[in-house]
Amino acid sequence: MQGYTKINVIAVLSALLLCGGCANFNSSASDYAARNEAATQRQQSDQDKPALDNKQVYLEMIKKMQDRSLYFASMAHIDAYQKSYGSSPEIQRLYADALRATGQDDAAEKQYQQLRTTTEAAAAWHGLGLLAAQRGDSVNAIAHLRESNRRDPTNAMVLSDLSYALLYDGDRAAARLPLMQAVELAPDNRKVISNLALFFLLSNETAKAEALMKDAYIPADVRTEIRKRKDAIAARGTQPAAKVVSEADIQNRTLPAIASGNGMQLQLQLQLLQPNVVPRSRSE
Repeated sequence: MQGYTKINVIAVLSALLLCGGCANFNSSASDYAARNEAATQRQQSDQDKPALDNKQVYLEMIKKMQDRSLYFASMAHIDAYQKSYGSSPEIQRLYADALRATGQDDAAEKQYQQLRTTTEAAAAWHGLGLLAAQRGDSVNAIAHLRESNRRDPTNAMVLSDLSYALLYDGDRAAARLPLMQAVELAPDNRKVISNLALFFLLSNETAKAEALMKDAYIPADVRTEIRKRKDAIAARGTQPAAKVVSEADIQNRTLPAIASGNGMQLQLQLQLLQPNVVPRSRSE
């Protein structure tokens, strides 16, 4: 009987140990399943998150290249962009800007013309205005820039270019409004500041012009160029742009051709874009 009891005890203990093992196994399996489910949910959540938009990143890189006047390089990247992501009015406009900036005026004009009925119409009219200015056609330059401004009233660069065209055309009164708007929209933009200095010089407010250029850290050679522009415009006399003129008058009323491709802006203003020339805020 005693031996039988021992056998029963051993059997019971073995059964308990086996059950305990089952419980541990079931617990481990349950934990593994829970962890696996959690991992699956996290993976699904990660997949639901918007992926990095490489298309937009590439587009922004091209824009930055053009901001640094790397137009030739930007054209190569535009070609690569279109092969990967296709075309759009925006990328076509960037290509037109690059064509204009690299002296390919006819191709740029054709591209701008095609964009006049797209979402890039305002920028296309701006580009056409700059091309007209480079050709010395101040009448069409002003007309195209006005159309660009009508379509995009808060674009400070269009306003600045329009004001410069009007200043060069001798219509300082008409230039004042778009220039003041450009100044308030982009008070720290160095191109706008240069045009404001030119306006002050033409208004015989030399002290204001000199203080403005000094405060904006405009380089000495650019200041000299601004003064030369003032003298050239003053020598031309005043002639409102709205006046009806003959074909001969149009040929004689030329705006400076800018080989750099920056359109209506002063020839030396490219130097203002150099990273080592950092202007101080006018409010400082």
